[in-house]
Amino acid sequence: MFIELQQVLHQGGPIFIGLLILCVGLYTMLATTWFGLARVKREVSAGDFDVSEYQSRREITRDFVVFELDRLAWVERRLPFIGILAAAAPLTGLLGTVSGMLVTFSGLASSTVAQPIDKISVGISEALITTQAGLLVAIPAAFLLAMLRKQTQSTHANLQRHLHRSLVSAK
Repeated sequence: MFIELQQVLHQGGPIFIGLLILCVGLYTMLATTWFGLARVKREVSAGDFDVSEYQSRREITRDFVVFELDRLAWVERRLPFIGILAAAAPLTGLLGTVSGMLVTFSGLASSTVAQPIDKISVGISEALITTQAGLLVAIPAAFLLAMLRKQTQSTHANLQRHLHRSLVSAK
């Protein structure tokens, strides 16, 4: 299995290695954001807010806003960057395609006695591997990002419901 992995890394070329680094960064950021959102959701659903009957409506609102800016905004700030990383994956695959096609055409244009088919096949392999890898990285990431955005919105709505209940009970 290690030999096959080495072959794919070699056939994919230098852009494939960059795509793998992008993949690790993207999915690490997705995972940490997902776990961070899960922690915020637990805190919101537990309703552990310091709301006493002696607090004014302004103080209750301030406490909720501080919670939102402290915890939920951390997740929301990461979403656009995750989107950029997910969009960069197929573009990196396209760059690998262009690089592979340049190798292919270079093999076609070579006037050496050696068979140009070796260079052509290396270029086509690089083009196809990087294109496939870029799409394999981006498609699941796009779905996970959409789910993360939806969960963030529902957590925000849940926080707003808790705020409303606290304000109604403070009357």
